[in-house]
Amino acid sequence: MARYRADIAALNQIAGILVDTRKLYARAARLSDHADALMRIERTMGERAEILDDVRNRVRDLSGTPKDDGSVRGAAQMVFLDLRSVFDRDFQGALAEVERGEEHLRSEIRRNMRRDELHAETRAFLGVLLDRIVSSEMRLKAPREELDRSFRPTPDLRNPLRH
Repeated sequence: MARYRADIAALNQIAGILVDTRKLYARAARLSDHADALMRIERTMGERAEILDDVRNRVRDLSGTPKDDGSVRGAAQMVFLDLRSVFDRDFQGALAEVERGEEHLRSEIRRNMRRDELHAETRAFLGVLLDRIVSSEMRLKAPREELDRSFRPTPDLRNPLRH
């Protein structure tokens, strides 16, 4: 285990972030009244669960103990999301929080991939995770872009000077 201490710590950090992102997805899903967006969120949430299982299995393979809880940053983010949802059930805001969580996840994976003390196999494993995360994220961009378009003011065609 001592040989893989840095690898296990890095993977457990990613596991904690994945726990947080799954919770963010669940909260965003509860705020959604868009069937298509809800389906996409639930599918991505399932994919994050699979990725989390893979990370935990990799930690076990390295003779480590997988992390079961989230991060402090994630807890603060969820409190913020809860406060927003209490006031306005803001699905668009929830999706924005999910995107921030995903951005943090990608950033931490990339940062860990650059760590020289990690074994090459662990860096390669993180690269595969990053590819999986990025490809599944693309499906979430569509509902966010649709919502952004629906909230934009429409131009006043009678008065071309007003926008």
